[in-house]
Amino acid sequence: MKKIAYFDSSHDMPEEIIMAAGFVPYKIFGDVHKSNAPADQYLQAFFCPAARSFLTEALTRSAEWEGIIVAQGCNATNRHYDVWKRHVSTPFLHWFNGPIKDDAMALRFMKTELWRLIDTLNRQFRVSITDDMIAAAIRESNEVKKRLQRVSALRSEKDITNREYLTVLIKSMTLPKKDAVAAIDELIHKAEKGGPIPKNNIKVLLTGSDVTYPELMDQIDEAGFRVVRDDLSVGERYYTTLIPEDGNPVDALARYYLSVPRPATKVGMRKRIEYLEGALADSGLDTVISQNIKFCEPFAYDSVMVNGELKERGIRLLHIEREFTPGPDNQLMNRLAAFSEML
Repeated sequence: MKKIAYFDSSHDMPEEIIMAAGFVPYKIFGDVHKSNAPADQYLQAFFCPAARSFLTEALTRSAEWEGIIVAQGCNATNRHYDVWKRHVSTPFLHWFNGPIKDDAMALRFMKTELWRLIDTLNRQFRVSITDDMIAAAIRESNEVKKRLQRVSALRSEKDITNREYLTVLIKSMTLPKKDAVAAIDELIHKAEKGGPIPKNNIKVLLTGSDVTYPELMDQIDEAGFRVVRDDLSVGERYYTTLIPEDGNPVDALARYYLSVPRPATKVGMRKRIEYLEGALADSGLDTVISQNIKFCEPFAYDSVMVNGELKERGIRLLHIEREFTPGPDNQLMNRLAAFSEML
């Protein structure tokens, strides 16, 4: 099936519209294993390394896709949309300007952007996206989210490694939804038949920059921490809330995308803190690993207030600024080991 790739740093891109148009939505993750030299021709070396990796993937793989959609994200990714427009070879490039707020005016703005995307896809690919098509895509998307919710419930008790959790999320955002459902069901079956979380593992909530490569999750596992909750876009933000299946489907999508947990790139730090506090209370957790990629300023800025308030409530918390690398990060491992010993 033909794919339309999209980049989205905060789960604002309505992939259901891409599905309704007859394409597979493919989230651009970049590739930490490949050099960012292609992107470095256009972006400074002190630019967010993840953002440079996203651009590198677009530069090298755009011929495989029918087009690219870039959703409103952080300052880094917003600015290099202009670089994509000039230097990435693709027959279709669209800017999805999702709102930063989540109030009544933002809801109206979101609906306008959804209709603009629908109209653009209709004209570009000579399709006619109907309400029924969008409603069917919503149901298909919800099937993935429901299964991921089951995985999330299981990982609090069963031996689902940090890598397994991240891998199935990446599949959910890059594969056709039927294939994603099969992959999730396989993990659910394995977990239900498997044993509990190893007794020496410390259960934690993971927050901060998105994790896009499994080697980082391996390092967290190796340090003796099992991630059982998070508020990441490649994580609970993607599935914690289902899309309403009643009423007008465009209205339902607009309400849904403004209801997901708020990241650091959006207005509403208080709501983010409340979500984290609720997740900790619901899971009986008192330990948090907060991290941000070097040069990821939104989460670095947010972490001061967010982490400070969690600590005031008695939460045991470690904050790390990490490299964007699949290799051993000795500083990261030393910090995790020291945190584990303190606990």
